[in-house]
Amino acid sequence: MKSTFKIVTILGSPHDGKSNTKALVEDFVEDMKNEGLELEHEVIALGRKKVEPCKGCWNCTYKRPCPIKDDLGEIKLKMIDCDMLILASPVYTNQITAQMKAFFDRLFTWCHIYPLLGKYSLSVVTTGNDGHKETASFLEKMLATYGTFSFGSITSIGAFTPGFFPWREHSRFKNKKMAKKVASTILNGKMPARRRIQKKIFRTMKLKMTGIHTVNCLQYGNLEGQPKPNPVRVKLMNKFFKKLNITNEQLNKWAGFLAFELAWWRDRNWLDSKSLKQLMDKPIPENFNVSSRLLNHN
Repeated sequence: MKSTFKIVTILGSPHDGKSNTKALVEDFVEDMKNEGLELEHEVIALGRKKVEPCKGCWNCTYKRPCPIKDDLGEIKLKMIDCDMLILASPVYTNQITAQMKAFFDRLFTWCHIYPLLGKYSLSVVTTGNDGHKETASFLEKMLATYGTFSFGSITSIGAFTPGFFPWREHSRFKNKKMAKKVASTILNGKMPARRRIQKKIFRTMKLKMTGIHTVNCLQYGNLEGQPKPNPVRVKLMNKFFKKLNITNEQLNKWAGFLAFELAWWRDRNWLDSKSLKQLMDKPIPENFNVSSRLLNHN
């Protein structure tokens, strides 16, 4: 482990200084530090950044630049550079805030490529009295989708209005044991156990990417060095295309869909992997620059 462990928190609250969610995160991180973990912690408050909603142009999936110019590139850089990512949001109408939803939507392509594979993570949720379980569950799904290994969620009720958090000390005391466990795991160079959601997302993404790979191979032929599509899948797809009277023009459009993501899977030699562990065990090719691909595709 590096001498200084970098933690980045993406705070979905529209507030910053008065954010109860930020207070809960900072208490937890301080308790991790008190366990001997040398760390740097940066909170990125989305309420103080400009992250525009997705326009639905689909440029990103076709390897074209996003037309929106805002602070997203700066935030992506921080996420790529950190050792641990914390996603934190108060509950707004039984879910994450609008600021955090806009942020996730803009990272649409990240949901298919495991851009933060192998990083540590944690989700944090505060609420007045309910909605925290479903909100935490959603954040955990996003963390798994990005390829991180989460320690789970810390949540607190009793966080009523900005700056009014009477349950703060109670929540900190409740979470001290977990903070100790997280710090110990990191200090020992270990990872949290794999979760069921990680296995489920891998199966979904593998099916999606091998499907797009098959369509591309049917249209343009198989690329040298890439696995050949499953013959049964090829047969089924051809029957499907014929039944729906899909034209060659439509197939070309389909083949171009998720081009950025497919290129990522192909260039990382992931298409023949049978598990998330196999993805992690495969070294990054020398000519594959993770940061450059993620930052230039903005």
